[in-house]
Amino acid sequence: MSDADRAVAAPRYAGVQIFIHWVAALFVIGMIATGFVMTDLGPGPLTNALYEIHKSVGLILVGLIAARLVARAVYGAPEPVPMPGWQHLAAGISHVSLYVLLVVVPISGWAATSSCCPPVNLFWTIDMTLPISRDMARAQAIFAVHAVAAYLLAFVVLIHAAAALHHHYIGRDPTLRRMMPGRDRATLTR
Repeated sequence: MSDADRAVAAPRYAGVQIFIHWVAALFVIGMIATGFVMTDLGPGPLTNALYEIHKSVGLILVGLIAARLVARAVYGAPEPVPMPGWQHLAAGISHVSLYVLLVVVPISGWAATSSCCPPVNLFWTIDMTLPISRDMARAQAIFAVHAVAAYLLAFVVLIHAAAALHHHYIGRDPTLRRMMPGRDRATLTR
């Protein structure tokens, strides 16, 4: 059988979806790492800078996730590859969880920071503080939601990445390739 006969074409995500996916993925990984580091450091200029960067990237993530939801509504998604029912269900739960957590984590951080310690500036310049009153007890409760949701997001991201790698290396199907940048990544050669 020739390579052309073995190539299986698979529908791809739209270019804008692929771009947003990978930029958001890099930001989320960076945010998780920064969140761990900045909360373990003592007070000082580095800690302050990390908090400002963390807040700013979180604000950008809110916009990216909104753009991702719009792109999903406009372009849809390719049909999943054939897989057992339990994997299909797990993939659906994983994707819904990712979307919910990608909304809850940055918005809860934004709300908590707006409530406890305004201003929330975009890279030290543009005030993006939410119009809510200062209330430390409320801020602490929202920060608790933010922390739990961030841990859940880290867990779901690990599962998502492991599943993508499983599809790519074990299942040898085009699931991962159709989310990769490039023109012919949607073709799987066995």
